Amino acid sequence: MKQHFIRYWLGIVALTAGLNFAAAASDTYRVTANVAHCVPLSATQQQWLSSEWAPFLGYARVCPIRNPKRVAVVLLVSVRADLYYKAQPGKTVVQVQIPHALLFSPEGELLGSLPHSFPDDPPAEIRVTFAHWEHDFPQQIDLFVTDPREAGSGALPPLVWDPEHKRFVTREGIHE
Repeated sequence: MKQHFIRYWLGIVALTAGLNFAAAASDTYRVTANVAHCVPLSATQQQWLSSEWAPFLGYARVCPIRNPKRVAVVLLVSVRADLYYKAQPGKTVVQVQIPHALLFSPEGELLGSLPHSFPDDPPAEIRVTFAHWEHDFPQQIDLFVTDPREAGSGALPPLVWDPEHKRFVTREGIHE
C-alpha cells in the first residue's frame, strides 16, 4: 500500500512538472525567421500565389517555421529582393513594387500577410519572430523594421492569431 501511495505521488509530481515545463516552453519558445533556412518554392507552392507574383517566382523563397517538435506549422513565402535586383541587367535597375510576404499553412491555406517583403523590402529590412506558442502553434508574430529613411527603425504592431478566421491579423482586425 505504501509503495502504491509513493508511486501515485511521484506520478502527480511528474505530471505537474511536465505541465509546468510545457507552459514555460510556450512562453519562452520563439522562432525568428532566418533567410538561411529558406528554399525555392515547389511547383505546388507556386500555384498558391496570385499572378502578381509571376515575375518574381524565380526569386521567391519559402521559409518553414517549426514548432518545438520541429514540425513546420507556418510557411513564410517571400521574394528575395536582393536576388531579384542582382539578376536584373544593366547598371541602373528600376525599383519595382515587390509583393508583401505571405503566410501559409503547410497545406497551402493562406494564413495572412506581412506588411513588407522578407528579409528586405529595399531599403528596409524586417525581422519576423513567431512567439507566444500554444498547442505547438504561434499566437503572435513580432515585427521589427530597420529602415534608414526618415521614418526610421522600430517595432511594428504585432500580428496575432485570430482562431475564428484562421488568420494572422493586427489586433484591430480581430472580431470578438
